[in-house]
Amino acid sequence: MSCRGGHLLSGAASINSQYAKGPKEDLGPVFTFTGEFTGEQSMGKIVTVASQKGGVGKTTTALNLAYNLSRLGDRILLVDVDPQGGMSIATNVKKSTDKGLMDYLTGKSPLKDVISFSRQNKLAVLGVGITDPEDALRLEVLAKKGVVSRFLAQLADYFEYVIVDAPAGLGGLLKALLAGSDGVILTLQCRALALKTLPRMLSLISWLRESENRELRLLGTVITMLHDQPGSLEMQLLEELRSGFPEEMFFTTTIAFDPVFEIASLKSMPVAMVREGGEAAEDYQNLALEFKQRELDSGGKGEADVSDSGLF
Repeated sequence: MSCRGGHLLSGAASINSQYAKGPKEDLGPVFTFTGEFTGEQSMGKIVTVASQKGGVGKTTTALNLAYNLSRLGDRILLVDVDPQGGMSIATNVKKSTDKGLMDYLTGKSPLKDVISFSRQNKLAVLGVGITDPEDALRLEVLAKKGVVSRFLAQLADYFEYVIVDAPAGLGGLLKALLAGSDGVILTLQCRALALKTLPRMLSLISWLRESENRELRLLGTVITMLHDQPGSLEMQLLEELRSGFPEEMFFTTTIAFDPVFEIASLKSMPVAMVREGGEAAEDYQNLALEFKQRELDSGGKGEADVSDSGLF
């Protein structure tokens, strides 16, 4: 991506003045992470988790994938860029700090006050920090100007992966995030309407690759909330879906429907940390392992150009 480089700001200028044009080139001192993060640079990847419609397990997937990648030893930053703040709620990050991305970008808080680390110190969370509708509008303006992507690219220097929870839909904020991402993971529920609208998301990814970000890769699509009883309508739809697209478009791992995800959500933690979550947690453990295997197979550069395999 073109927005790499430089060190991190210890603060940011006002959105109402020069910062709306983008961060300054003289980025000041390196932000010093605690523990294993101190001074280590890794040129990590920015992976956006997206979905065309809400309620399909996007935030759940971002959280549980990030958690399991951190358990595998990767340094992970989980970023909430959804104005609805679903990830901030899912992680209960406000218990640590009520500041977030917008507080930093608008100069209200330094970086050290907006990023929270898990007890294992391999997973960090940056909440969205939106408290009113005006903040949501400001965030989209900053994203469209490339400010958010440049900031995330700087943060990626200190993590193996920056996992971005994007807003559902095909709006301007998602477009701006994908324009600055290395890869995108789609979440999809096996329902007829979702399958019919999938081509619109794929067309957006293809268009962005052609016009704004040649580095963007579709890393895979995760089927979520699956009722996997043999012969069920969902399994029939899944079979039809996989037969109509290149094999690499879908992760082999699927996420089965399980009420325990609601329990985990109420407790604001990954499903693996819930006592009843053992079986459900295995799906996301397997997804993390499959994700890492795909990364190894592709040399860490993301999936092959899906447009070359007839997807678009």
